[in-house]
Amino acid sequence: MELEKLIKLLKDNKELNVGVRLGILLGLYYTRSAWFKELLEATGLNKAELYQHLKILHKSGYVEIKYIPTVEGKRLKVFITKKGDEVVRQVVELLRKK
Repeated sequence: MELEKLIKLLKDNKELNVGVRLGILLGLYYTRSAWFKELLEATGLNKAELYQHLKILHKSGYVEIKYIPTVEGKRLKVFITKKGDEVVRQVVELLRKK
């Protein structure tokens, strides 16, 4: 059953058991990258909460965090990694199956 496979996938990737982290990864799957400010607005979290979630995703290898110089100073940008892409692809495929 696909539901069992989805639940196992999420259990095996415990970092994704938190809805906001899975949501961030799903968004990055389609956009490939996002500025920290965009993620703040999209999630409604405060800076510290969002950074904690991103740090967990980064330590797990799902996202890469880079500080990029802009005219306004260095800004944090988040990119989905190959590992993040693969796990989200599995989630999406399981959700599409009937």
